[in-house]
Amino acid sequence: MQSETADNIVWSRYVSPRSEAGSVSSRIEFREVPTPIPLHAAILQARALGDEWETKTKTRLLVVTGRSRRLAVENHEGELKELMEEYGSVGSEVRKTIGDVATAFVVGRCGVGVVVLQAVNVGV
Repeated sequence: MQSETADNIVWSRYVSPRSEAGSVSSRIEFREVPTPIPLHAAILQARALGDEWETKTKTRLLVVTGRSRRLAVENHEGELKELMEEYGSVGSEVRKTIGDVATAFVVGRCGVGVVVLQAVNVGV
């Protein structure tokens, strides 16, 4: 529960509107996509956005995701297995190191890079 509260507080800092030009939120696009297959949906969104941004703005997509599976509400193991059957597999050490969500983006070859964040203690 503490982890979820800390996540929500940090998340609200980045998604709240800011008045100053060039703020973090002016360079990031946030979307909520309700779906029963979140990893597939995320890959499809990333591919579409990556192509769109590269064409329009000459910028490339950078995927930022969390890593931790501790206290996770959802288990992505089955969906990740499907993705690996679809796109190709990676070694088990990759999944253990970067987590299921980042592994899905790597397997799906989305974005120029993937940044994986994990915070044990978040000072709020």
